[in-house]
Amino acid sequence: MQTRLRSWLKSRNVTLSLGLWLVGSLTGCAEQPVPAVEAATQQAGQNASVEEADVWQVIYVNDLRIGYARSQTHQSGEGENRVVLQQSDSYLKLKRFGQALNLETHLKTKETTAGELLAYTFEMQNPPAASTVSEGEVRDGTLHIKTSVANQAKQSQLKWKPTFHSPSYIDQFFQKQPLQPGEEQTFSMLLPEYNKVTDVQLKALDYEKTELYGGEEAECLHVEMKQSLLPGMTIDLYVTREGKIPKTVADFLGSAMITYTVSKEVALEELSGKELDLAVQTLIKVKPIPGAHDTERVVYEITLTDGDPTSVLPESETQKVEKLDEHRARLTVQKAAAPQEFPAADVDAEYLQPSQFLQSDDSRVVEHAKQAVQSETNPWKQAVQMEKYVHEHLRKKNFSTALASAGEVAKNMEGDCTEHAVLLAAMLRAMKLPARVAVGLVYIPSRASFGGHMWTEVYLDGRWIPLDATLGKGGIGAGHIKLADSSLSENAPAPLAIFLPILQAVGKLSIDVKETTPGTAR
Repeated sequence: MQTRLRSWLKSRNVTLSLGLWLVGSLTGCAEQPVPAVEAATQQAGQNASVEEADVWQVIYVNDLRIGYARSQTHQSGEGENRVVLQQSDSYLKLKRFGQALNLETHLKTKETTAGELLAYTFEMQNPPAASTVSEGEVRDGTLHIKTSVANQAKQSQLKWKPTFHSPSYIDQFFQKQPLQPGEEQTFSMLLPEYNKVTDVQLKALDYEKTELYGGEEAECLHVEMKQSLLPGMTIDLYVTREGKIPKTVADFLGSAMITYTVSKEVALEELSGKELDLAVQTLIKVKPIPGAHDTERVVYEITLTDGDPTSVLPESETQKVEKLDEHRARLTVQKAAAPQEFPAADVDAEYLQPSQFLQSDDSRVVEHAKQAVQSETNPWKQAVQMEKYVHEHLRKKNFSTALASAGEVAKNMEGDCTEHAVLLAAMLRAMKLPARVAVGLVYIPSRASFGGHMWTEVYLDGRWIPLDATLGKGGIGAGHIKLADSSLSENAPAPLAIFLPILQAVGKLSIDVKETTPGTAR
């Protein structure tokens, strides 16, 4: 059971997206000799002053160093053909339940000397999974995007407005137009890891002394940065009077993720070997729940120290939420009843169609689905057989992968909770059953704790019914606490954003088990 449930949420979707967005898109906003690019409002064709730059940062979670980042800027070409080339790279070394987890991002942009985006390439690497690559080029007012997931490419387009900025724009902003205490600014900027444009809001608080790397203090303007693709997430920037950013801080699983500008020698120092174990970092201790995954009903009292827990606890057929006060809520989780009737599903097409992460038309996914279902025609029994099939055949529990697509899982048949969830969802769709993934917290008996988790939901009998292929029990009991769900379609919010509620909750949320109603094993 412990092996099946060691399911760190893969913060990926937030350690990859939050952690790597923080590190990746802020990589270049550290101290630079001069502004990388002049104001974007400068007339096209006018040569801007761009100096070669090579900036290094270290990345910490609290006092534990987990990686480093590098940002480079230089010019290429002559006259009207002169362009600005920027490259930002980040490297994180973590653990999940003791297994090494190595994450890298690589972003290259090509811009005019006036700061207008021409093209970019963004790559996320998480061995042994295949890289995710996004390439974009602006032509005739349109950003043409090619995204490759598990070596399968997809083309898309995004209308590109003159007011949109490149991913490197934040590097220049504070040197181009310094903020004063109390001032606010907004702008729109591409986040290539999402293939979407985000609205960025900056709010300058006041000048204050802050500790930099090595214990040195500096007086910096404290600026809060928020952006629309990750609502509720705030990044604290510390900006010098010269417009440089030697330090950033963000909440990360109840801890502080901090970046400091340092020398190359410091950035490349060997890690101590005490890598942060993100699986353990997410655990929330509770009193033991005997037979948690066979329970009929459990009542929890949820406390969120810095907010209203009802804001992160959605209601559903199996989950009821009652607000007790500003920071407490009563959560009742009920095991879903097995469906008896199967009318035509009235759901959006996105829950039935293949997508880049749920390739229900992949030949291996289809074959696994057929092997699982055999001659069964009852939709609920089909779903249960597919859940059991994934549970029994996805044998190697690999915690080194952050996020693999269903097609890749169908090929390798290894992974953790997210791989179980995406493969099952894709198999369900392959058999014409609407499916989506859910994320939240799951009870881990061996640790008497809740930890981040992903599972699957199938739409039958007019309702969403949860399945968990890491358990293979034909549905779940009341040991799962749902925080969000997603179709993982191209039109859904950015896939990594589904993990944001976990990022916001872990470290601030406590769970008190109030009542337990035993059930019977399915």
